[in-house]
Amino acid sequence: MNIRLLYFEETDPQIFNLASILSYAYSIGELNEMPPTLIVMEGFSRSFSYLGYYQDVDREVKLDNVMKYNVELVRRWKLGMGNIFMDKITGGWAIIFPQKVFKNSAEAYDILVGKVFLDVVKSLGVINAEYVSPNDIRVKGKKLCGTGVSILNDKREVVFFNGFTNLWKPDPELPFKILNIPPEKFADKAIKKPEEYFAAIEIDGNLTPKLGDFREALVKAVSKEFNAKVETEELSDEEEKVWRKYLNILKSEDFIFRRSTGKFMSKNRGYEYTFAQKKYRKLVQASLALDSNRIKDVMITGDFGLVPPDLDEDIVKELIGLTCDDFEVAKNRVLKLVKNGYEIIGASIEEFITPVFIACRGY
Repeated sequence: MNIRLLYFEETDPQIFNLASILSYAYSIGELNEMPPTLIVMEGFSRSFSYLGYYQDVDREVKLDNVMKYNVELVRRWKLGMGNIFMDKITGGWAIIFPQKVFKNSAEAYDILVGKVFLDVVKSLGVINAEYVSPNDIRVKGKKLCGTGVSILNDKREVVFFNGFTNLWKPDPELPFKILNIPPEKFADKAIKKPEEYFAAIEIDGNLTPKLGDFREALVKAVSKEFNAKVETEELSDEEEKVWRKYLNILKSEDFIFRRSTGKFMSKNRGYEYTFAQKKYRKLVQASLALDSNRIKDVMITGDFGLVPPDLDEDIVKELIGLTCDDFEVAKNRVLKLVKNGYEIIGASIEEFITPVFIACRGY
């Protein structure tokens, strides 16, 4: 197998979305060609908060401090899960396979995290790092790496993975100036103090990485695991055109604030606003605009995942117009909507709509 390497150093934080954009564009037929690709990012031009596709920006970050400390807001393209703070010293990587390589996402994690990424951090000096299934690498109880796998299957099946780790010592205070971190976020963690949860190659290993070390370690590990030849290339003209198109969307205020309490309240000015949230395996939040006892509008946010990505918008359409007493009607509507292959990651269907009716004060 030949794998193309795209390498970026001290780059625009939006490059962390490059793999998902290329994968998405190829899966829907917007890109004609997509070679197996390894993307490596060593450091970023500025710190950034990496929001999940469904997260409420107003609840996730302290917006006044974002501008004050020159931190960029970056929202994932059609991928859920939680908000991640990435510093200038973070190393990121992604790999795209435009064909079926793994049996399922569990096998993808076992290979890409449990073998490739683990080999990388150990070769960089963190010899006591451990793989914690399904998607973590930990050292002394601390989370060293964040990872995610997505399998897209529209016109074509595409598998892509991304991961990150702090290469050098991060600013220990900056994340807490930017992020709103609720206490329940750490309720199910072995480490209870958030500041104890951060790790880095430089801190937890016996080596201080030099620029280029992360790239070389990844190339070596990927080449070994997939028996592949990895060579540095550039984006094709077709890919560059697609990337520029989506980059304009990614950087737009409409996309960054696509889920926002402030915008939701402004849109529904004149109606009663209520809010509720529940932590299941993932956090589900509901903002409601109420017209007496009837749901005028709903915004469902949180760190869950959905397949297909915009399933929440279809669910919201089924809820608008119901009364606060219509929980069973809502449940049956959503059960009917969610077909085979549809998935709510982090909550059941009933759990997913429960915060809506808690906010509605009728359940």
